[in-house]
Amino acid sequence: MRKRFTGIFSRLGLLIFIVITTLGVLFVVVTYNATSDYYQASTQLLNKDIAGHIAKLSEPYSKEGIDHNKADSVFNSTMIISPNTEVYFLDTMGNVKYYYAPDSLIKERKVPVDKIETYLSDNLHLIKNADPRDPGTPKIFSAAPVNFHDQKVGYIYVILAGMEYRSVAEFVFKSQIGGWATKMFFIIILATVVFSFFYTSRLQKRYNHVIHILDQFRDGNLNVRFTIGEKDEFFPIADAFNKMVAMLDDNFTKLKLLEGERRIFLANISHDLRTPLAVARGYTETLLIDGSISRPEQESHLEMALNKMMQVEKLVLQLFELSRMESVDFTPQKEPFVFSEVLQEIIRGTELQARSKTIRIDCENCEDSTLIDADISMMERVLQNLLENALKYTDENGYIRIALSRETGHLIMRIENSGALLSLQLSDWINDDTGEDTIKRPREAGLGLALVKRMLRLHNFSFAYFEAEKKNANCFTVIMDSYIRSIS
Repeated sequence: MRKRFTGIFSRLGLLIFIVITTLGVLFVVVTYNATSDYYQASTQLLNKDIAGHIAKLSEPYSKEGIDHNKADSVFNSTMIISPNTEVYFLDTMGNVKYYYAPDSLIKERKVPVDKIETYLSDNLHLIKNADPRDPGTPKIFSAAPVNFHDQKVGYIYVILAGMEYRSVAEFVFKSQIGGWATKMFFIIILATVVFSFFYTSRLQKRYNHVIHILDQFRDGNLNVRFTIGEKDEFFPIADAFNKMVAMLDDNFTKLKLLEGERRIFLANISHDLRTPLAVARGYTETLLIDGSISRPEQESHLEMALNKMMQVEKLVLQLFELSRMESVDFTPQKEPFVFSEVLQEIIRGTELQARSKTIRIDCENCEDSTLIDADISMMERVLQNLLENALKYTDENGYIRIALSRETGHLIMRIENSGALLSLQLSDWINDDTGEDTIKRPREAGLGLALVKRMLRLHNFSFAYFEAEKKNANCFTVIMDSYIRSIS
């Protein structure tokens, strides 16, 4: 597989070579054309008056027509002094009427007049026109009108880069500029090859490093990381990979923690279910085996078995409810309500059980009319579980004290009860507010507290435990966001 990827960098190097070579050729061509245009434009500008001087000196036109003697003298002298020039006399339509050259050299006997007129009106820019000897290649020129009795009768038309110039220019280009351009071209090619080789080799080395790290990750090494600087070409990939691996490592750690917690949870549930079922089974078997049991004892046994079965049913319902709330798409059905009204109703429902153990329940500021935005049924379950938990672990002749208070934007409920303090492991689990369950649920944490913690977390309410100021007293605190301050 790596050989195939190596081919990618070979093709990349070839692509770089082709691109730079093409740019090198274009540079040579553009440089030559720009140099040639510069030379021709400067030559045309420097010789812009040559046609006017020839027209003035030769006066080629008279009453009888073209004065061949004058024209020959000036035309011949001009071409001797400047062999690269070609001098022609054109009529007003651009037809070649006179020239100093053999007829066999003239291949085109008409020159476009519009470019001559453009040149006469603006001779500061490079303008080329047809060459009668070489009509296929436009040349730079100089032109001037020929007047007779204040009437234009034609033009003096001078080709400034004639056949001789072209031959010499081609020779110079081949021997000087062509040689220089060839040398520069090969220098560019060599530099391209060297650059492409070193750059693709560097990329190949970095790429192999990336593949090596990915291979380690594929083999299960979640501790592998890239150590690539921000200026490296592969830094975005390396940075994304490092973040992904860190996230996966964190998720795997949480999954392992969750797996251990679930094992403990299942063991606790199994114990919680087995105990009442074993008791109910014992009383039922006693009724079936011992026929001498009196009627009142039978009713007592049946009542005990029924209570244990109801206890099992409650545990199953709590387990189902906890499983439902741990679903990803579960959301509380929130609405505004007065929290104290629900609290008073739950307290009234537990008074009978409290009296049976001679437990005093006090509620401070329970007439508070602050509204909260929450799921009513879930908050009822929270209060019911907390009160039942307090009643269960409060000794006879003990007390349960509930208090409501307000802070800015919050309603705070405190539930304090006398009795043995919670273990450090259980209190740490309750006070873990990271939202990630980083602390394992202890064995003594029943479904009731698990449901309370889950429900309050779904509402983003705070839940905490601490030792009360009185000795051997527990205190649970719930901090809720108030919907409005008060309706009182």
